[in-house]
Amino acid sequence: MSTPNTTAVAEIKKDISSQVLAKIDSFQKSGELTLPKDYNAENALKSAYIILSDPKNNILEKCDKSSIAEALLKMVVYGVSPIKKQCYFIPYGNKLECSISYAGNIAIAKRYGKLKNIKANAIFKGDSFEFEVDSVTGRRKVIKHLQNLESIGTNEIVGAYAVYELNDGTVDVEVMNINQIRMAWGQGGSKGGSPAHKNFADQMAAKTVINRACKLLISSSDDSVLYDPLEEEKVIDVTAENVDHEIKTEANREPLNFKNEEEVAFEEVKEEPESNTTKATEATSEMNFDQQPAEGAGF
Repeated sequence: MSTPNTTAVAEIKKDISSQVLAKIDSFQKSGELTLPKDYNAENALKSAYIILSDPKNNILEKCDKSSIAEALLKMVVYGVSPIKKQCYFIPYGNKLECSISYAGNIAIAKRYGKLKNIKANAIFKGDSFEFEVDSVTGRRKVIKHLQNLESIGTNEIVGAYAVYELNDGTVDVEVMNINQIRMAWGQGGSKGGSPAHKNFADQMAAKTVINRACKLLISSSDDSVLYDPLEEEKVIDVTAENVDHEIKTEANREPLNFKNEEEVAFEEVKEEPESNTTKATEATSEMNFDQQPAEGAGF
């Protein structure tokens, strides 16, 4: 026999899932949203529901219904999958947010930013590391990186770099020193203090520099409307290793405002033709998720 709470959660699931699927179907039919051919929105929503209904966090019961629906729609518009750890659902107070992980940024950069492959390495104290900047193209190139077994077993990180190749054969390097990395960590909910940051600093540093490299590729792509440059700093350390810590530390807090007012005020705005995905993204904030779901929609 189902309890009132169980019934309520089931109703939330049925209502929100059907409305999100209905909205997606509506956007696609009107030409306002084009999903990648290799992306199955219904499967992504099903896996998202399994994660959100985990009794350990009770997200469906605790979070505002509208914010849940918007988080699910964002997941679909970005074309990422929670089962592949490309995004995570993190509650801030009673508001749910879909945070794109470093794996999700790689997937988006490959899909829209012409990324072919990317590889990152941490630079430890004692490493011999040299890079140069091409005076003509401005691109960086790693000249030398020598490590030893003793240094890679420590958390004495001095920096990290990511080497990435585009589909046209272009190769470039993103380099960050430890101060830049720590400042990026400081923008996240854990402020760089999660167990993952403390115990696996090299892996977290590598993921941070990957995020930075992918951010530019995504924001400069034809589908840059999918990506908010200001949001990248917020999710830059959201990974499988520390998402549980993020949920525990943020779940009972008020929603966070990560946008810097000065950055917003002085952000350059360029007038460009409105794209289909722009309309779909803008429509997220205009939705009325309290309306009745469309018949036949749902899991």
